[in-house]
Amino acid sequence: MSGVLDRLGLVPVVVLAAITRLPGLASRGRFDADQGHDMLVLLGMTQGAWPLLGPRTSVGEFHHGAFYYYLLSPAAFVSGADPVAVTAWLALFGIAAVALTWWLARSIAGPLAGRVAGLLLAVSPAAIEQSTFIWNPNPIPLFAALALGAAWQGHTTGRWGWWTIAIGAATAVGQLHVLGSVFLVGIVAIVGAEARGAGGDAGAATARRAESWRGAAGGLALAVLLFLPLILHELQTGFLETRRVLDYVAAGGAGAEGGLVTALAFTLLRVVGWPLVGLVTDVPALAAVAVGVVVALGGWLVVVARGERRTAALWLVGLLAWSVVALSVTASSLQRVVAGLPNDHYHAFADPAVAVLVALAAVTLIERLRRPGVALVTVGLALLGAVAASRWPPARDPDGGWEAAQDAGVRIATAAGGGTVVLVGLPDFKLADGIGFPILPAGAGLVPIESPTDAIVVACDRLFEGAIGAPCGGLAEDLAVRDLVPGGADLPYDISRFAASPRTEISIYTPR
Repeated sequence: MSGVLDRLGLVPVVVLAAITRLPGLASRGRFDADQGHDMLVLLGMTQGAWPLLGPRTSVGEFHHGAFYYYLLSPAAFVSGADPVAVTAWLALFGIAAVALTWWLARSIAGPLAGRVAGLLLAVSPAAIEQSTFIWNPNPIPLFAALALGAAWQGHTTGRWGWWTIAIGAATAVGQLHVLGSVFLVGIVAIVGAEARGAGGDAGAATARRAESWRGAAGGLALAVLLFLPLILHELQTGFLETRRVLDYVAAGGAGAEGGLVTALAFTLLRVVGWPLVGLVTDVPALAAVAVGVVVALGGWLVVVARGERRTAALWLVGLLAWSVVALSVTASSLQRVVAGLPNDHYHAFADPAVAVLVALAAVTLIERLRRPGVALVTVGLALLGAVAASRWPPARDPDGGWEAAQDAGVRIATAAGGGTVVLVGLPDFKLADGIGFPILPAGAGLVPIESPTDAIVVACDRLFEGAIGAPCGGLAEDLAVRDLVPGGADLPYDISRFAASPRTEISIYTPR
């Protein structure tokens, strides 16, 4: 009976996660170029076009894994490529990440640890944001929590199947973002340490080592399966993607900016602060305090914990330390934050580790200090919860999300008479897919620039007016059309303009 009641402790955690993630998905999360591009790929999958590569990385010419698209494809097939359904699918992944984080902490230190870790991730502003819009890093916490939980089960039970799941889930993290390979290396290191360090009776130790290596072999098989689309692409293109990665590395694309010490400090702030306060540059002082507390708790826990709890603390602290060092060296983009754009959170694989580490420290404090520990932990968690709630994303995206993009698509399709549209994006280095995808379900078609068309549509992003060299809302669009078509804006067009969002201005040129 107590076991049933214990498991029922998950219910309020999951309910809270659902309440903070599921409402208002049509307008809650951003819908811009990346989201439109992903929806175009998913729409293509429903029509028989199967991708071998994932989204393009924000640096270089190479791509993330195609697993991301296959992961979202069930929602696309069921809904007819409806962005709200795909976002809801991602929200369910976010809720599942909370449940798996509860499971991991509970497995290590009991029911209270599970509830604390689950609640921390349920109210995390970063985890909530990741659950409410379409982007390839957003499912990362789910697979990171699964990998850590499975690895812990492999450690405690000695069964090879858990190690297979751990490596497979960690490989999925690497598929969702190329720098998720940092997490994969960490999990593989844990498996290797388990295989080498099995102690106790000689026969039992040999059996555990054999189970670990068997699990590693199974994990390798899963990894090959997840990388199969990339393998097929490389065989068909003469290893084009591999050459792109090598070109990027040879050009010095990876590396710390501003010195290694600065990179380490800022990366630590982002990796550990992200699940607690969201984007740390918005509240740097608050983030620094939160990170300082977590680092102190982690160090204290490693010193005072005993037995399996100390093993877990070493795993989590070691994984976080490795991640900070590796990302400082390989991910210079972590030292840059661009206002108005989604900032890479591929380091979200650390989110479950941070939540569980805090939970283990909280339980240990209570056990050692008794009543004062309860008071200290209660106040600390209340403060963390208040900070998290103050940093939750708004109930409606400032640019209106999919709802606003859908309205823009309908207006464009109506202006084109349900015919064809040539779509131009400004600036030219930004895809116009955030407007391109909504045009299709509205009943119009997209055609290449050189094709005859019923309308030329220019989507101009005001955030980049400096790069464009002219203001949106007239001059920038007219110059673009003049360059695009002989005679350009001097041709007899009817021109209509409207704001699809505070950032995006739409200009429609229809021949008279």
